[in-house]
Amino acid sequence: MFSAQARSRIVAVLLSLAFTAPLTASAADRSRAEIEQAIAAAASAGLPIDLTDLDLSGLDLSGLDLRRADLFATRLAGAKLVGARLGEANLTRADLRDANLAGADLRGAILYAAILDEADFSGADLTRARVIGGGRGARFVKAKLVEADLGADPANQGMVPVRADLTAAMFDGADLTGANLTHAVLVSARFAGASLRGARLDHAKLGDADLTGADVSGASFHGADLDGARLPAGVGR
Repeated sequence: MFSAQARSRIVAVLLSLAFTAPLTASAADRSRAEIEQAIAAAASAGLPIDLTDLDLSGLDLSGLDLRRADLFATRLAGAKLVGARLGEANLTRADLRDANLAGADLRGAILYAAILDEADFSGADLTRARVIGGGRGARFVKAKLVEADLGADPANQGMVPVRADLTAAMFDGADLTGANLTHAVLVSARFAGASLRGARLDHAKLGDADLTGADVSGASFHGADLDGARLPAGVGR
């Protein structure tokens, strides 16, 4: 058996070969093929794939197995990751603007300081994922965010809290049971028919948000800004 250090060297060599393959198709198709080769190379050494700081904008990576992948600062704007397996992946500082992650598996993934504006997570599974960053207009329709952590980061608080900004995001029909949304910016967000059972929305900004038909049993809104919000029965301002 190889040592961890030896496996790392092998992966580096294999990845070098994978990413210098000759051009045989269009850039997008070739790049997907190279990514697949790199995944296979990493898997052969028993290590997760390292795609840090690469520009993969606009690529179709749908269905790929990227579990525990390191995608730190990776540029994925406009990329297709439909049904991709991204469980426990590191997407810290990743650029996912306008990316399509519908139906993707992001259980336990880290999206810290990620750019999520207009990204589509419809039907995705973000159970216990960590989401901190900008996601204006992002879509989480019928997504699963059970015990997901979208709350402010208590370790990095200055004058302005480090928190999720999901202004105008859509959570219609989403499952946010037990989710942490403390201090999150959810102005004009939609939660129609969503489950917020046991969720924490303390000090969240929910101005003009739509919670029509949402299940908020056991949810906490202590100190939340609910100005202009459309609330289900039983929730006070």
